[in-house]
Amino acid sequence: SSDLFHWHMALSKDGLLGKLTEWKIAHQTIEHALSPTCEIHSQNIKGTAFESFIGNGQAKNLFFKVPSGGGPLKNRLFLVCALVETAVDNKVLSARLGIKPSAPLRFAADDVFDDVLQIPKGSVNPFVMAQASCNEVTLLLDKKFLDCKGLLFHPMQSDFTTLLSPDQLTAFLEKAAPGRYMYVDLASEEKIDLPTVAAPAPSQSKPKGGKAEQKEQPAIVASTVSDDVSTWHSAPYKTAMGWTL
Repeated sequence: SSDLFHWHMALSKDGLLGKLTEWKIAHQTIEHALSPTCEIHSQNIKGTAFESFIGNGQAKNLFFKVPSGGGPLKNRLFLVCALVETAVDNKVLSARLGIKPSAPLRFAADDVFDDVLQIPKGSVNPFVMAQASCNEVTLLLDKKFLDCKGLLFHPMQSDFTTLLSPDQLTAFLEKAAPGRYMYVDLASEEKIDLPTVAAPAPSQSKPKGGKAEQKEQPAIVASTVSDDVSTWHSAPYKTAMGWTL
């Protein structure tokens, strides 16, 4: 997509992978064709080191906003990350959060998506929580993630996939978004008690530029996936085809 070439993200793929390494988050990353949907992603990782995680660690990501008539949580933003096979019912989830039935969770408008997530559609992932623009987002994670050996997420662009264990995902979020995420049983209908977070503040203009990118490191191709999670460190890949994202 031409959008991919012109996108300026607050956190790039190389910046993210550098952060994972800096924080000692065990991970592996592979490159493949653009994969904006779960179906295409499954096709594109067949025959790779990550093939065994197809349907067993792949995630979908849904970005919701509470309408202004939703009650106490009005205008709050929620990113829901779940296994592909987990059903996510926005009305059931709304009821569990105490949102008025007349104004349930809705997909965030394009301008909110762009301003907050700052990432192309088809590339959404929980790593966005490290961006300052996502400071008012609450991340709800599928509790079934905790039963998986490994989880697959796009590292800010959909032509790469990063593998990490549930424990390592939690370690990342503790660094990036403490108090702004929780694991939820999405099959339940019990009330969800959200982490205590500040009410959304008025939008402020985002600073131009940002931190300097970390120096690019050479590509390392993951040919196999070790059972030892501690070996899942890999240097960030060089940007595909010279794209500067």
